[in-house]
Amino acid sequence: MVTTDRTDATSAKYTEAELAAVGRRASIAAAAGTAVEYYDFAVYGYLTVVLAPLFFPGESSAAGLLSTLAVFGSGFLARPVGGLVFGRLGDRVGRRRVLLITVVMMGVATVLTGLLPTYAALGVAAPILLAVLRVLQGFSAGGEIGGAAALVAESAPRKRRGLFGSATSIGIAVGMSSAAVVVGLVSLFAGSAMTTWAWRIPFLVAFPLLVLCLVYRMRIEDSPIFKELVAENEPPKAPVTEVVRRHPKAVFQVIGIAFGQMVAGGLGSVYLVVHFAQLDYALSGTTWLIAVIAIMPVALMPWSGSLSDRLGRRRVLAFGFAGFAVLAVPCFWLMQQGNLALALVAGLVLNVPYGVVQGVAYTIFAELFPTRVRYSGISLGFNLAGVIGAAPYQLIATWLVATTGSTLSPAFYMIFASVVTLLTLWTVPETAGDNLRASAP
Repeated sequence: MVTTDRTDATSAKYTEAELAAVGRRASIAAAAGTAVEYYDFAVYGYLTVVLAPLFFPGESSAAGLLSTLAVFGSGFLARPVGGLVFGRLGDRVGRRRVLLITVVMMGVATVLTGLLPTYAALGVAAPILLAVLRVLQGFSAGGEIGGAAALVAESAPRKRRGLFGSATSIGIAVGMSSAAVVVGLVSLFAGSAMTTWAWRIPFLVAFPLLVLCLVYRMRIEDSPIFKELVAENEPPKAPVTEVVRRHPKAVFQVIGIAFGQMVAGGLGSVYLVVHFAQLDYALSGTTWLIAVIAIMPVALMPWSGSLSDRLGRRRVLAFGFAGFAVLAVPCFWLMQQGNLALALVAGLVLNVPYGVVQGVAYTIFAELFPTRVRYSGISLGFNLAGVIGAAPYQLIATWLVATTGSTLSPAFYMIFASVVTLLTLWTVPETAGDNLRASAP
């Protein structure tokens, strides 16, 4: 945690209005970049059921699905490596430069996935190349969240940091819902062609999105706090080593919070495409359902972030994860009633706590580390949580359903993840209002 010294030298160089303007530009840039990154990353998840027979045709439907999900998970395994590389660069040369690199790398990997020959044309090389591109996506994604969260938190006015910090989460939700909309539209109009060539379209849409994001990100400046740091001090030579040696507790706290965030949030959003396939809902219907479910929390995120500026980060986060634990079983029970309207209601209700959690999480991640190692600290903790949480959660949920024969079983995994985070929050200090320029003890 950074200290609570209220002296903020930034105000000597920027008026309150100028700080707010810098914060707004940083928030928009973060939202745009994370939207593109998570569109690219989510498209694969939404098309898992379609990709399975195209790249793993020799296996049973269940085995092919699990193989495709394993490739999906490989992207998360690459995230910590990307987080280490880009975190170090971001703490040494600046947040803005690194965020330009990550979004380009993700966009290129996604477009190449859309151009990839299937198993029928390329044989065993096709799934291998699919996995390589997924790893490249994960490598770039590993550097996105840490940079976006640091840039926004360092650029925002101190008393409104939660509100501005929610922009990162809004970008994620917009990206994931946009991916669902595109997949839904293509499924609707392409029909049977979805399993031959039309599946490529959602991947190729990433190119114009990449161009638009680059145009905006190139116009922003680095955060005032980071610029002051490098003007007054030498950037850390080994920020990752410094994080591990001096701030291990903060790393584990990020892991604990992000684990619940990824597992509970993922089970209530991206995983539902696979879950609804297991419940025999049509793909075209479920992708539209996911689009609605993914976009709904956007309305809650700025409210949640702003509320945390007044009530504190810990209290709002605890409320959100308690909501997951209470709602998991009833919502998954509603989903298995064979009625798409009920499934929509269940998904929307389950995403109320998700919106609350997302509006606060990335801000508190940034506040747990000092400026000189903030990018590295967030990236390390968040991406390690991705390995143990986001990478296997779809495999674990699918395995639970197959093993127990109960489509209600993923709800108990959601409860477990929520309890892990609630226990973690007991160890986390309150950070709302902390001065991010100060050094951690």
